[in-house]
Amino acid sequence: MHEAYRRPAASARRPCGKVDFCHSQDPFPRLIGATCVFVHAVNRIPILTYHALHAPGDDYASNDHAALETDMAVLRRLGFRIAPLADVAAYAADNGARYLEQGTWAALSFDDGTDWDYHDYDYDGRCIKSFYTILKEAAVHGESPPPTAVSFVIASPEARRILDRTCIAGRDNWRDSWWSDATRSGVLGIGNHSWDHVHDTLPTVAQREQRKGTFLGVDSLADADIQIRQAEQFICARAGATTRLFAYPYGEAPDYLVADYFPNHRERHGIVAAFVTGGDYVTRRSNRWKIPRFVCGEHWKTPDELARILTAANSPR
Repeated sequence: MHEAYRRPAASARRPCGKVDFCHSQDPFPRLIGATCVFVHAVNRIPILTYHALHAPGDDYASNDHAALETDMAVLRRLGFRIAPLADVAAYAADNGARYLEQGTWAALSFDDGTDWDYHDYDYDGRCIKSFYTILKEAAVHGESPPPTAVSFVIASPEARRILDRTCIAGRDNWRDSWWSDATRSGVLGIGNHSWDHVHDTLPTVAQREQRKGTFLGVDSLADADIQIRQAEQFICARAGATTRLFAYPYGEAPDYLVADYFPNHRERHGIVAAFVTGGDYVTRRSNRWKIPRFVCGEHWKTPDELARILTAANSPR
């Protein structure tokens, strides 16, 4: 596993039809356009994000798998339970998941969707537990509900084939063959991380001006339809179900997507909430098209730093 793949800068599941994203019942219908009406924030929820590709070493700082396993113990010690990410999105939209108003909650997400989100790594005498395995093992501690997460995957098979060579070791470890198993597991849902991540090692990307290495150039209907709508259709077909959640590549949310495409074209794309990074907590005041997350290695680098984030979630404010 290599560090070449750049980190981002700063589950309710829906059975798939063929390409039908016409929803007669929006799960968050009280939001209209880009304007949200919220009640006062009752609770603050941290979403913790990890990258399976970040594993050049074996310790906490150099391996997100080791960090996640340690962090699950930190969460237990501090009394945090793991909420489904879709429920946290509903909480941000002030439409459902009222149970999150009480208690100490966190949520988990994984970005980029390499095989090691689901499959254990076992090459050259090196064995690393997958995120899926870590969550399954954490469930034996009897938390209610058992811990779950969403893996945000890159849709384009061609982009993943190239990224497998340019960002890791070229061993075909960026597949979609595990998506349906993950979906059925009830532990790891599959979310949308765009068509091609507009990654700068790809020869061409789905952006009209070929702006690479940033998602801020996805600011037109045509580009958004490929990066989001086409990606969602492909993921749904391969995974058998979709969380209907989107995570912006690089954590970057173009104003066009936040203010227009997502809120005004919901029947077109089928997405119900979108996530940035930003290092902040989810509340009922959060914009559901720009829900913040904390990123391992960026917003915290040690268990003690994570503990401070968690403790601050429920500090007087």
